Amino acid sequence: MVTVFIVTIECVTLQYRCNGETPRHPSCFGARVVLASSASVYGKPESLPSDEAHPTTPVSPDDVSKLAGEQYARVYSEVYGLPTVSLRSVTVYGPRMRPNMAISNFVSRCLNDEPPVIYGDGNQTRDFTYIDDVVDVNRKLLTEDAADGELINVGSTDTIDIETLAEVIRDELAPELELEYTDAREADAEHTHADIS
Repeated sequence: MVTVFIVTIECVTLQYRCNGETPRHPSCFGARVVLASSASVYGKPESLPSDEAHPTTPVSPDDVSKLAGEQYARVYSEVYGLPTVSLRSVTVYGPRMRPNMAISNFVSRCLNDEPPVIYGDGNQTRDFTYIDDVVDVNRKLLTEDAADGELINVGSTDTIDIETLAEVIRDELAPELELEYTDAREADAEHTHADIS
């Protein structure tokens, strides 16, 4: 993710050099960066819902790279005037979602007559965001400057506990299956819920 951002920035910088002129404001080239970050940069939240000022304590290398990307965006915005906005999306789901996410995992297991497996006691909560909502925000901010230089949470206003999510999916697809429980994953946040006000 950081690599993609750096390549984008280098292309803008190269465009300056290729013109043989003194670097000008990036907006002269129509450059605009909407960075796809993640609310996972908050790590294990200290308070909920987490607003954009919440401390960032990422718990995985991937989360650290997202935070680094946000810092690149901030620096290029402040130093070079490049219009940037970083979007911290929360638990995105929808077509072609990651197979290791709770929703896809529960669906896949139920469709294969395997019980849904819950990591931990199932009381963990998540704020799920549909992919089309994330796409809409990205498209809007590619053409509007209302949030330039900002960090913005992209989420929903609702949360659901993992056990209820597993029950709903199981009841729809394979009501005869029992839920299974296993040890919680150490790096998983107990709860996620972004403040989107």
